[in-house]
Amino acid sequence: MSVNSLQKKSQNGIQIFRQFFWKFFRRFFRLITVSAILLAALSVPAGSGAGAKDKVGRLPKDSVASNQLRMLDGRSFSLSDLRGQVVVLDFFAIWCGHSKQHIPTMTRFNNEDNKRGLQIIGLAVKDGDSTPDRVSKFVRDHGINYPVGMVRDPEFVSYVDSSDVSVPQTLVYARDGRLVAHFRGHDDNIASELTSVIRRELEK
Repeated sequence: MSVNSLQKKSQNGIQIFRQFFWKFFRRFFRLITVSAILLAALSVPAGSGAGAKDKVGRLPKDSVASNQLRMLDGRSFSLSDLRGQVVVLDFFAIWCGHSKQHIPTMTRFNNEDNKRGLQIIGLAVKDGDSTPDRVSKFVRDHGINYPVGMVRDPEFVSYVDSSDVSVPQTLVYARDGRLVAHFRGHDDNIASELTSVIRRELEK
C-alpha cells in the first residue's frame, strides 16, 4: 500500500472521529441544557405564584390598588374602593382547561357570602381568542355568578407582581387590603385551600 493511500485513510479516520466527537458533544450539551431547565421548573412550589410568599401580608402598590378594573357590564372596581371587603381576583383564559376546572371553586360562593363582604372578580386575560363577545359567552356557558372584566398582560403582571402570566392565578385580599394568598394553577388541593382561606377571611 502506498504512502499516499495510508495518508488518505488516516485523514479520513481523523475526519470521522471529529464528526463523531462534535455530534456527541452537541447531544451532551443539549441534554445538560434541558435538564437544567427541568430542574428550574421543578424548583417552583406548586400552587403558589412566583415570589408569592414574599408578597403575602403586604399591601399592593398604590398604582395597583387605585387601578380601575372595568367589567363587561360597565361597572368598575378597584382594590382601594373595595377596602373593608374580602376581595378575590381570579385571572383566567377562556381557552385554558385548568381555568375552566377552577370555575366551580369560585361559583360555590353565594349571595350570603357577598352580604358578609365577599367580592369575587374574574379577569380574562386578553389575547386573540378573548374578545368581549367570546368572554361574555364563556361567562354564560359556565354559569359565572360574579363580575368579569378583561386585562392585558402588563396589567396582569402588575397585580401578580411577576413575569409569570400562566393561568389561572388567584389573589385573595383581606379586609385591610393586604394580600393573604396567591394561588397558581388548579387542582383539588388548591381548590380546598383557596376555599378555606376565603371562609377564614370572611369570619374576621
